[in-house]
This record gives sequence, C-alpha cells and structure tokens, in this order.
Amino acid sequence: MPPLAGWTLWITGFVGKAHALDHVMSLLVSDFFIPVVICLIMLGLWLGHPDRFKRERLQRTVMNAAVAIGISTLFVKLINNLYDPWPRPFWVDDPVIRESARRAALTIFYLSHDPTFPSNATTVSFAAATGVSLGNRKAGAILFVLATLWAFARFYAGIHFFVDILAGVALGVLTALFISKIFMPRVEPFPTWALKLWRFLYIA
Repeated sequence: MPPLAGWTLWITGFVGKAHALDHVMSLLVSDFFIPVVICLIMLGLWLGHPDRFKRERLQRTVMNAAVAIGISTLFVKLINNLYDPWPRPFWVDDPVIRESARRAALTIFYLSHDPTFPSNATTVSFAAATGVSLGNRKAGAILFVLATLWAFARFYAGIHFFVDILAGVALGVLTALFISKIFMPRVEPFPTWALKLWRFLYIA
C-alpha cells in the first residue's frame, strides 16, 4: 500500500455520519458535474469577451489549457501502463481499509476498476486550472477551487489514496506549465493558424 494509506481509513469513516454531506459529495465526486462546469467556464472565456484582442488572448489561454488536459491524460495513461503500484483503496489486502473504502465508495460513487495512481480526475482538473490561471487569474482561481473539491470528494469517497491525489496535482500543474510556457510558444505558428481556421469557421 502507499504511504499515508491510513488517512483513507480516517476520511472514509465520516461517510454515512452526515447524510447532507454525503449528498453534496455524491454530486462533487461525479464524473460529469465538475468537468462540465470547468468546460462551461472555459467556453465562456473562449467566446465571452467583446474586445477582439483580449478575446484572442483568452482563446490562446483556453487552447493551452485544453492541450494540457489532453497531454496530461496521455501521461496518466502512460504511467498506468508502465507503473501500477497499488490497487484502489477498496481492493487492497488490508481488510479494515478495504471494507471502509468499499462502503464509502458504494455510498457516494461506485467501484472503479481502472488504475488509481495518479488520480486522472485530479490531473486533468489541475491541468485545466493551471492553464487557465496563467491567462485569467479570476477564472483560474474558480477552477482551482473546483479542482480541489473534485479531488477531495474522490478521497472522501474512498476512490483514491491521498498519494494518488498529490501525484495528480503535481502532474497536472507541471504539464500545464510545460505546455503554456514551453511547448505552445515553440510550436508557433501552428496555434495562430489554428485560431485563424476556427475564426474562419465561426467558432472563435
């Protein structure tokens, strides 16, 4: 098991004690709610500003974040193929942690069968938040709050160990910084051509 595995036993022990909290967490942990909200915020940044030059800057920000989401997802897949150090908390050998996490997951979410390390949800949400924050701090702050809530909900539901969450945060942030600061500037003029094509198609 990973370091700090005992924290899973502690956090999942709260599940079932406050039904209102469980209902909130079941919404936050969903595969759809927070990802859709993040996408809507990014869409608003893409289309929302009336000034042409500021809108183009925001569109580049959103494009960087979107590329970071895709690349970070690829990194998670590669890591999963090469390194799968431990199962989900509800599949581990320790019966105490396993049963506590299983009860929490069945109450809040469901039993996932894909690899747990690093947390894919945490990786992509923090990649989006970091990428957006580099161009719009206010929107980025909102996305960081959403990413943190999504990550915590998955820890609370016994879906991930705390180390899975930390690895996802690090991978998402570092990928977004690499994409925004190094990769995208070096592949110019392709991002500019992409924006011109999308304007021609009336989607930018």
